[in-house]
Amino acid sequence: MASGIISATKLSKQLQMAPIEYAGEIKLIKLRRKNGWNLTSHSKRGRLEIIAEILCYCNQQKTNTKIMYSNNLNYSQLKRLLRSLTSQGLLTKDKNQYATTQKGHCFLELFSQLNAILSS
Repeated sequence: MASGIISATKLSKQLQMAPIEYAGEIKLIKLRRKNGWNLTSHSKRGRLEIIAEILCYCNQQKTNTKIMYSNNLNYSQLKRLLRSLTSQGLLTKDKNQYATTQKGHCFLELFSQLNAILSS
């Protein structure tokens, strides 16, 4: 347990020292496949998986309709999630289009690392 806390502290310090640059769409697709984020697997997704999928998809500016259909969400779920993600600074909104911020890419990197730790 203590080693996990120490590792998380080291990871946090590394992120503060060297900010993660915007990942390309290819890197995000590889990240999704590597960690088993697959919409066709028919397994229940948790809130964090849905958030990660939205952030992956919004690497370039996307409209809310495209986000809704690509992530298989209904409109009320989408509104709630987009409001939450924009208020937390993970997404930005510009002329009804959403894009992932630096903080959002940081979330994706940390999320993939945590999945890798938990799956091993």
